[in-house]
Amino acid sequence: MYKFKRVFEYARIFFILIAAEIVSFFVRSRPEYKDLWIVSERGLDARDNGYHFFKYITKEHPEINSVYIISDSSPDRAKVAALGQVITYRSFRHYLSYLLAKVRVSTHIDGYAPDILFFNKKKFGKYVPNRSKNIFLQHGIIKDDISFCHEDNTNIDMFVCSAVPEFEYVEANYGYKKGIIKLTGLCRYDNNRKNDKPTRKLLFMPTWRSSMRSCSRNSFRSSDYFKRYNSLLNSKELAALLDEYDYELVFYPHYEAQRFIDCFGTDNPRVKIADFQHNDVQELLINSDILLTDYSSVYFDYGYMRKPVVHYQFDEKEFRAQQYGQGYFEYKRDGFGKVVETETDAIAELRHILENGLVPDEKYLKRMNAFYKFNDKNNCKRNFEEIEKLL
Repeated sequence: MYKFKRVFEYARIFFILIAAEIVSFFVRSRPEYKDLWIVSERGLDARDNGYHFFKYITKEHPEINSVYIISDSSPDRAKVAALGQVITYRSFRHYLSYLLAKVRVSTHIDGYAPDILFFNKKKFGKYVPNRSKNIFLQHGIIKDDISFCHEDNTNIDMFVCSAVPEFEYVEANYGYKKGIIKLTGLCRYDNNRKNDKPTRKLLFMPTWRSSMRSCSRNSFRSSDYFKRYNSLLNSKELAALLDEYDYELVFYPHYEAQRFIDCFGTDNPRVKIADFQHNDVQELLINSDILLTDYSSVYFDYGYMRKPVVHYQFDEKEFRAQQYGQGYFEYKRDGFGKVVETETDAIAELRHILENGLVPDEKYLKRMNAFYKFNDKNNCKRNFEEIEKLL
């Protein structure tokens, strides 16, 4: 059924695209399309590097004709509209802007497009007229072999990296020509900060499993993924730890898991299940003291702020086989926190961090300090300057 729906969706996109290409010849000289920069994330949100980059250029470079692509229903639309011009995601003007833009910027590959799957080079994007410089800001730091980011699957003119080993790995293995990979830093890191006082919040933020992409509600509830994490939320040992140290645990399911958020539940008043609609990931990362995750690259944000991390990896073998192949980053050798495989060990490590006054162990601090190229507030500036060089 899903494939059947996509065929009709692709046909619809194709006809709109033809109409937009025809109309573009008549409107390309208008001021709203002249030297246009379009910025986006996934078309649905403004919480990541796209938002922070747009905020930077509207404030520091108002001479740039820039617009942000976001849906009408997004809870972030008003926030980004207060900064500058917005265009409704998948509107006809979005198609026109996509075709006429001088620069396209997104945190996701083809995230500035009206449909990521259709416009991806691997699908039909290679047949769509391209008059732009395409900028991949990224929404994290690459640590694995992510095949859809390889050069033969993309159409990218600038690929942002933030760490020296990341830059070296991507440049050596992803197939891009010299000069496309840039070591400039993630834009949202300009806003990262460590609070002076403890927030008394513990953030639990695991990543998704691509093997569950089309799973039903029943199959999700029967998965080891759900059972493991829901068990932790209801752990008596965790409840006792939170009571003892007067802490709250905030569980934020991955974006792909948000559709199953009501499957998770607990009677513990100290455990909060956070949804996408009312929570901003960066604010959760900033306003918490400890990160419990599995493989999610959000721990790089935590490392940038020099805050303690625990990696709860109960399915490492399956994850490597089904999701991402091993990259340059090995958790036990390079990770910013202890790697554990059981719920009991995860809670024990959380206790250790609390007993240690929220200070990461020395070996993890050394890894954090050696990893990042920059520790300043100039990531947006560096990215903007590199885009200007392309033009």
